[in-house]
Amino acid sequence: MSDLPPVLAVQNGNYTIRQKSSGRFLDAYENAGNDFRLVTRPAQDNDTQVWEVVGPNQGVVWTLRQESSGRFLDAHENEANDFRLVTRPAQNNDSQRWLLPPDGVSGETRFQQLSNFRFMDAHEVAAEDFRLVTRPAQNNDTQRWLLDDAGPARWRLRQKSSTRRMDAHENAVNDFSVVTRPAQNNDTQVWIRQIVGSVLNIRQKSSGRFMDAHEDDNNDFAAVTRPAQNNDSQLWIVVATGDGSHTMRQLRNGRFLDAHELEANDFGVVTRTAQDNDTQRWLFDFVG
Repeated sequence: MSDLPPVLAVQNGNYTIRQKSSGRFLDAYENAGNDFRLVTRPAQDNDTQVWEVVGPNQGVVWTLRQESSGRFLDAHENEANDFRLVTRPAQNNDSQRWLLPPDGVSGETRFQQLSNFRFMDAHEVAAEDFRLVTRPAQNNDTQRWLLDDAGPARWRLRQKSSTRRMDAHENAVNDFSVVTRPAQNNDTQVWIRQIVGSVLNIRQKSSGRFMDAHEDDNNDFAAVTRPAQNNDSQLWIVVATGDGSHTMRQLRNGRFLDAHELEANDFGVVTRTAQDNDTQRWLFDFVG
């Protein structure tokens, strides 16, 4: 359908990466004196500007929409609304994107709302209408969901602790709240999935070093390359924006890859909080 977000264009392979706002290419120093910092530069046609994408092996980002209503899975992000899950029309933002980290269990996963990294959970009492909510990580079965195939690109989701299926009210009186219910074998319990992002390693071809970033203000949250560390500072959530570009977020802290656009700042690449502008959008061009 026309209002579905675009499918992620980035797969395994080698790419040049351009900042959408400046058109400059992602590059990096290859010496300790410059801290192996990332910068943007004009096109140079060399391997310092070629980046190897490796993944997805650490997680996938999906949208989910209710088959019966066509509305997208979303959630309130404030305590006053109990962080309730609801369905909403397409908004193409991170409140409607859900990160599925790998749990190592076939057909079982957790869901994190990409806007705040809170985990999908559900009340298990009728007094709370068995409503779904987001909560901090609890490492229990209320936050684990079983994925039952329901046809092409479709799931029925069951809460592992209660075995009840994810469903949703379809009226404004109930705020289109998402709930769990016993199996009903109808389209209110079928959810259409679409991949819109992946969790990836990104490695500079010339040096073999992995994209990483400082996580403190003293270092301006500067992006750098480092040897493989096998941790979340080297994992990047790459998500399609809908205009052919992608955002890149460091998995450890959720900050977005951005870049200075002044020579006085050496066009240095940094991470920043969300700004929803073209300095945080990146164009991936496949080179082999």
